[in-house]
Amino acid sequence: MDRHRFKVMKMKKTIIILLLAIPLILFIALFPTFSAENGSSGIQSNNSTNTTQNADNGTGNTSSTPEKVTFIIPHADDETIGAGGTVQRIMEDGSPVHFELMTSGDAVTSQLLTVTNYYGVSIPANATASERKKLIREDSFKQVMGIFGCTSYNIHSFDDGALNANVVFTTMENLYLKEGYTVFYTTTGDGNGDHLACQQGMKMMKDKYPNLKYRQFPIYYYHANRAVTSALTKNYTDVNVNQYAAKKKSAFQVYYNIHTILNTFYPYSDGLYSIGPERIYYMN
Repeated sequence: MDRHRFKVMKMKKTIIILLLAIPLILFIALFPTFSAENGSSGIQSNNSTNTTQNADNGTGNTSSTPEKVTFIIPHADDETIGAGGTVQRIMEDGSPVHFELMTSGDAVTSQLLTVTNYYGVSIPANATASERKKLIREDSFKQVMGIFGCTSYNIHSFDDGALNANVVFTTMENLYLKEGYTVFYTTTGDGNGDHLACQQGMKMMKDKYPNLKYRQFPIYYYHANRAVTSALTKNYTDVNVNQYAAKKKSAFQVYYNIHTILNTFYPYSDGLYSIGPERIYYMN
């Protein structure tokens, strides 16, 4: 009887040990499979999200997806003088860059330069001086877009001095709502009516869409004879763009050849104009 009881107790212990051991054996056997599945699904893998921050390049973008950037340009040559290096930096970062040239810069007065048809643009025989200047300046802008490698641009052809803030705002809003542009550049105010219209249009845009990114760049901000620059913010950075000098100089030369750049601002060594830095005012 005692021997039988002993065998029963021993058998119970064996069953208990097996019941405890089997789950442990199964867990050890299947653990690599569970780990592999979790790793591939991104549940516990640090590699599932790219945490590397891209270079800012003027957009303030720290995500892995390049932001779409638009330059609102009052006149052909403003983009080169104020931000020719910045344009290249942003494009180098992989961000899509688009330009809106707002006016033709066609004004003809005694205070303004008479343009030269250096590149032989086709001009109708009955064209007025204003129409002639418009065609030459718009052609020069297209040439500069080619130098920068930018194929996305619109030319609005508003008369010089006729631009208003509402037009600028509507242009920017459409670019945001219809095409997904979230970073906007334009000139600062400096006494020029078209520059001021671009600044005011940007302010309207910022008031309505405060979470987007807004940037401004002055024209000849370091020259004493220019009107005092006004920006929508006091935050700015002076960006060294010397590494982008070659294309910026080539673009500048196009405008110089048609005689829209004052001789006093050329060549670069005269102290009144330099390839960099470029001052960028930023909001967000």
